Amino acid sequence: MEIRRIRREDAPVWARQRTDLWPDDGHEREIEAFFTRQLAEPEEVLVAVDAAEGIVGFVELSVRCRVEGCSTDRVGYVEGLYVVPRWREKGAARALLRASVGWACQRGCREFASDRSDRVIVDRRFR
Repeated sequence: MEIRRIRREDAPVWARQRTDLWPDDGHEREIEAFFTRQLAEPEEVLVAVDAAEGIVGFVELSVRCRVEGCSTDRVGYVEGLYVVPRWREKGAARALLRASVGWACQRGCREFASDRSDRVIVDRRFR
């Protein structure tokens, strides 16, 4: 499995997977805005790619200046994470998160976090 930045030609798959994660309308507009740099977040999207099956998951990332439970103004933040059902528990999410931490470090983030349901999760092992 390869982890890489999303490409414009990946947009249809990203839209389908985004709809699986967030069953809303309008993903195509947001995706187009992402590729034309007119969207504030996510700042980056990484995809997990299997040579035989193509894109099996994605993670959307941003740098936030304020996150509950964090004390710095540069927090790498997972806006969304999705792995197709047949690839769950096979290391895809772990690989996406590992690459996300690297992305956050490259941007000078001092903390790393995400949210789940009604709470923020801060990675206390980051850095």
